[in-house]
Amino acid sequence: MKNILSTVGIQILAACAGLLLSLWWVSGFDIQLPGFLVAVVVVVLAQAVLTPLVSKAAHRYAPAFLGGTGLIAALLALLIAGLFPGGVTVTGIGDWLLSALILWVASAVGALVDQRLTSRRSAHPAGRSGPAAA
Repeated sequence: MKNILSTVGIQILAACAGLLLSLWWVSGFDIQLPGFLVAVVVVVLAQAVLTPLVSKAAHRYAPAFLGGTGLIAALLALLIAGLFPGGVTVTGIGDWLLSALILWVASAVGALVDQRLTSRRSAHPAGRSGPAAA
């Protein structure tokens, strides 16, 4: 349970970072505060659902695109977040692609951090620290 909460927390932070970086770096990207909260939840949920689906479809129909499945899922997550009032507003195809790239990188960094923390926790179970515990 602790690992699941940790993973969700890290993915929420990664989504926040990706959306804020897009807001600061992409001129055609806009988001308002109430929409930001909705967009974070939508992006985390959409990526959790879409990444395996896109990956499975790419594996089945276009194996050459397997490396880009996270990027496609990020773009779809942004599109879904844009459907909600006050959510994400992006103008221009280049801004959509750059925003998806930023969100994808932020999510990938979040996944790496989560992987490191999970492997560290499994190497040192709770209540045991170092050779003296043995």
